[in-house]
Amino acid sequence: MGYTAVHSEWGRLDASMDDLGCGRAWEDVHRVKGLRLGCPECGGRVFARASRHVIRHFYHQVRPADCELANESPEHHLLKLELAMAAREAGWRAELEVSGEGRDWRADVMVFDGSGRPFMALEAQLSPMTQDEAQMRTDRYARDGVAVCWVAVQDRPWERFVPSLRVGIPSQRGDAWTVRHGLARYEWKPRTLKAKAKWVHISCPLGDAVRWVLEGRVHVHTAANGTVWWTARTYEDWALERARMEAEAEAVARAAEERRRKAAEQRRREAQLRALEQQRELSAELQRLAGFFERTGLNPAFWRDFAQMVRSRAGRAVEWGEPSPAHGNGLLVYARASDGSGEFRLAGVVCPDLEALGTWPEWLTILVPSQEWLARIQARARSPLRVAVLNPVIHSISFVPVTPA
Repeated sequence: MGYTAVHSEWGRLDASMDDLGCGRAWEDVHRVKGLRLGCPECGGRVFARASRHVIRHFYHQVRPADCELANESPEHHLLKLELAMAAREAGWRAELEVSGEGRDWRADVMVFDGSGRPFMALEAQLSPMTQDEAQMRTDRYARDGVAVCWVAVQDRPWERFVPSLRVGIPSQRGDAWTVRHGLARYEWKPRTLKAKAKWVHISCPLGDAVRWVLEGRVHVHTAANGTVWWTARTYEDWALERARMEAEAEAVARAAEERRRKAAEQRRREAQLRALEQQRELSAELQRLAGFFERTGLNPAFWRDFAQMVRSRAGRAVEWGEPSPAHGNGLLVYARASDGSGEFRLAGVVCPDLEALGTWPEWLTILVPSQEWLARIQARARSPLRVAVLNPVIHSISFVPVTPA
């Protein structure tokens, strides 16, 4: 059901207005045989209806499934009327179910300014809507120079990002609709930096809120986190004053922080110098091991991670030797002895030649960078071996005892 209908000669009819918005009386459309009225949304035939308990409106002869006006809930129907009546009581011209010239929007209630131009849409939004949809529909109104206030009865995610009010449905017929969320004041007393300050949402009759919005006594405030609500200029001024005081206090704190920053910057420069030195050492190490990388196929790009994993697993200092012909041209790894002597002892060999595995000492760990290397060693082993797989790509470490195939 809807409040509006279209007549071929009279034009648009609004059941919420005494003269139907076209200079006709309700008796001209109610129970008049042969009168043809159409739905402004879907074009289907509609009839006028009213009773002692039902507000006058138009209903479809056959309810279409895809017509929004035909399928409105009673709550949506009543909230639209309440918004229109509130705007009219505040002294504004308000019409129900008004579509834009491009028909890319249809306002539940459109409020017109003194020059007869669409000024603000009041939308009774009771059905679900995403945040993106709310913003898109708000932008559509804005492109036509129309402001909008969305009115819901439940907490919705979109209400924090578009101008909105959340209202409570009256518990009894005749009770007033009440705003529960969307209007806020700034509480800060006394107005000193030590006093706590916060925005507090307030309740009021819906009629008062609509009047304040239309008269400009409240306007949309956007918080730093993007949340919006309606508030008065005075409260915004207080919030701005608080922000200035905080900025001054922050300036004092920044001066002290600047001194600490300079000291930290000096430490960072020193760290950068150490990092450059480490990079030079790494470059020299990669150059020294170029032949080893070429023979084994080990990717030099992963060498730093591989070396770090070896140090982490050893749990103590590690030094790298040269590729050793006595150990299948594998790269020797020395670790500091755990007996406190401070000596470095041979602890492992990286990627030795597979032909050397036949006489490999069982105690000496073979270090490889991948499961592929492990598989090749398992296929060639002729004596028990200790293999550590340190994969620098996925940063995984596993120790695998290998027995002859």
